[in-house]
Amino acid sequence: MRSLTKPISFHLLSIYLFINTLLLDGVVTHNIPTTTPVNVCVVLDLDSLVGKIGLSCINMALSDFYAIHPHYKTRLVFNIRDSKQDVVTAAAAELQAIIGPETSMEANFVINLGNKSQVPIISFSATSPSLISPQSSYFFLAAQSGSFQVKAISAIVQYFGWREAVPIYIDNRFGESLIPYLTDALQEINTRVPYLSVIPVSATDDQIAKELYKLMSMQTRVFIVHMTMRLGSRILTKAKEIGMMNEGYVWIMTDSMTTLWRSIDVSGTNDSLLGILGVRSYVPKSKKREKFQILWKRKFLQDNPDTINAELNIFGLWAYDATFALAMAIEKTGTANLHFNKTNISSSGTTDLEMLGVSQNGPQLIQELSSIKFRGLTGDFHFVNGQLQSSVFQIVNVIGSGEKRVGFWIPKNGLVRNLLTNTSTNCTSKPKLGPIIWPGDTNLVPRGWEIPTNGKKLRIGVPVKDGFTEFLEVVWDPISHKAKSIQGYCINVFDAVMAKMPYAVPYEYVQFATPDGKATGTYIELTDQVFYGNYDAVVGDTNNYCGKQVIVCGLHIAIHRICLTSLLTVEQLQPTVTDINELLKRRESVGFLNGSFVEDILLGLKFDKFQLKKYKSPEELHELFAKGSAHGGISAALDEIPYIKLFLAKYCGEYTTVEPTFKTGGFGFVFPKDSPLVADVSRAILNVTQGDKMEQIQNAWFKNEIVCPDFDPSVSSNSLGLESFWGLFLIAGVASISALIVFAAKFLYEQRLVMFQFHSETSMWRRIRIMSRIFDQKDLSSHTFKKSELRDASSTCSVRSVGVVGSSPNTNCPPSPSSLSNQTDSSDFVFFVEQGRLPGNGDLTPKGSASPDISPSPARSSIELAN
Repeated sequence: MRSLTKPISFHLLSIYLFINTLLLDGVVTHNIPTTTPVNVCVVLDLDSLVGKIGLSCINMALSDFYAIHPHYKTRLVFNIRDSKQDVVTAAAAELQAIIGPETSMEANFVINLGNKSQVPIISFSATSPSLISPQSSYFFLAAQSGSFQVKAISAIVQYFGWREAVPIYIDNRFGESLIPYLTDALQEINTRVPYLSVIPVSATDDQIAKELYKLMSMQTRVFIVHMTMRLGSRILTKAKEIGMMNEGYVWIMTDSMTTLWRSIDVSGTNDSLLGILGVRSYVPKSKKREKFQILWKRKFLQDNPDTINAELNIFGLWAYDATFALAMAIEKTGTANLHFNKTNISSSGTTDLEMLGVSQNGPQLIQELSSIKFRGLTGDFHFVNGQLQSSVFQIVNVIGSGEKRVGFWIPKNGLVRNLLTNTSTNCTSKPKLGPIIWPGDTNLVPRGWEIPTNGKKLRIGVPVKDGFTEFLEVVWDPISHKAKSIQGYCINVFDAVMAKMPYAVPYEYVQFATPDGKATGTYIELTDQVFYGNYDAVVGDTNNYCGKQVIVCGLHIAIHRICLTSLLTVEQLQPTVTDINELLKRRESVGFLNGSFVEDILLGLKFDKFQLKKYKSPEELHELFAKGSAHGGISAALDEIPYIKLFLAKYCGEYTTVEPTFKTGGFGFVFPKDSPLVADVSRAILNVTQGDKMEQIQNAWFKNEIVCPDFDPSVSSNSLGLESFWGLFLIAGVASISALIVFAAKFLYEQRLVMFQFHSETSMWRRIRIMSRIFDQKDLSSHTFKKSELRDASSTCSVRSVGVVGSSPNTNCPPSPSSLSNQTDSSDFVFFVEQGRLPGNGDLTPKGSASPDISPSPARSSIELAN
């Protein structure tokens, strides 16, 4: 009955307001202009708050529009339909447009009908992002799409540094359509979404409690609630009952819940909302809106006396502006094509809208709707691609029965404290929000995650390996198919780090092994298990050489600084191969630790698969070296420094390391990327590595093993001693001695006459001295002295010498004052004598007598004595 009486009362009211407006404007006429009625269907849930508020705003918009434009030739006539009975019920006349429906599920159905019949559909409350598509050209969203708010929500999460968040949403089109946009926005800021909590539309309190207890057992404490207000209020009330509104929790409501939360009359709901954050579309204040709000409140209470806590919200304002836009478009379109072309459709199984046929006015009407622009109650109203554009969102903090605004989100600038801030300078600074009261009535910002005391322990994956047990050893029990013990250097370090955490972290080690205790896969495959969620972390001799799916907290300490190097055999302290290029050229085999990432490096260096040999322990590596590359073994191995030190210590003096080395990130613990534990684990690692505990652990596992007495592999292979040059010394020595013998023989031959002139009484020692002085005489005919003479004649002339006197080309100097020359044609001999005076008779001795050492030759008459 209500659906029949509503249009009548509405039209009476419209006529009354129209005439009243004319009288107030001083226009009195007896000829009312002829108008053409245009049928529009309004599809709403008349029992819902959104439906009631929307209908009242639609009626007021129609009255206000024609009061402003009394001479328009068209008049919208509303056919009110309750969507609970049917989305589209029997139509009394041909419909030119549809306002509504209210929900996204209903809108999705009506969109198909509108496309077939070319009837525009305008919804002010169905905000599902999936409704807007190129296939729904006759659908207009007179609201902001739900996808616009996800940027504001992710900005809040990023601002407080929360690394994980769990969406809780209703299991229908309205809920699920937002999730892809929300998760994408969170992933863009590197916030992980470990779980999606889906609540059925008809969920009971027990079902809600069961799901909340499940969330309570997880680490995440940041929850984003996206659902209808009625179901959402039940979830928040139940969360308070079980302790999920205490300190440490974060709850964020999406636009629809934030808009309607104060209008829901549910006992105890307000108390359960204490400390919740919410985002909703912001409408700037204006005198026009304030005046309308007063009039609306009065009229709404008259039409709905039983409805309490009703407040004008953004949905009502959008409904008002949407009615204005439709009335404008209808007027511009005109009345020439207000008819339908009938189609041959069977009446069975079809709706009344389909029975009407195809509207001839629809194509032109959607063009006019797309071009409409005006300043409405919500601000600038204009459809772009069938929907309103993103605008400002306000961030509110719910406090009991009230709320306070703590900031805004602007599309171009992100979070800001207030809109009056100079956004051109504020956009580059850190965004700020006002003070917030969090759940538990505290102003301390929640960390966003907790280690649940009543939840499961962290599963720490460890590799299973055969060799190098100092780092990690898993002792397997074949009966229980479980590890008897897990120990080693890496385990002790991880235990020490967890003990330094600022809170208790329950964890257990889980071996990455098959039922018979064998390794399930490589180290890379083990770290991938963290990404897949099978392990919460990985501990072991795991290198930082990992993919983007995980993050490694590195142990940057001396013994665990990772470099890759070659291991080569030593024969007589000489390595058989000196670099990798030589190995590649010879196509010799190279070893690597089984399961290590080193295999990928070797393949990247262009080694063939058949050249690579695996080993699991130092003993296996030693055997491969013993065989050699030609007999199924290896010529070199590529491994990490910690393993190399243990291997060299075990086989002192038999192997050495050579260049090149390859730098990697070091050993570490593997956690999921953006895990909330990472920051605290990194700090705990620093505390351990910089203290005495680390040295104690190293000494416990490596002190005896890493010492190799009387052998330094780096020195033995790279340092050269005197013994390394014995061959060169031998060659140089033989050549030098030979040259000396040849030169001496030549000298003696040239001075044979001098030797024959010695007196028989001259001692051997004196003979040697005289020959030495002759040998030491500078040869002025040599190339060296020729050049020297040209450069510095004076210097040459001052040299004291014994030589041939005459027209020698070796000198241009006058005779020395201390020398006497008797020149003849012969210059074959030079007699070297000690320096003394020269008498006029030519006596060579100081006393003027003949020399007793050398007998003068009768054939010689030329003697030069130089001082």
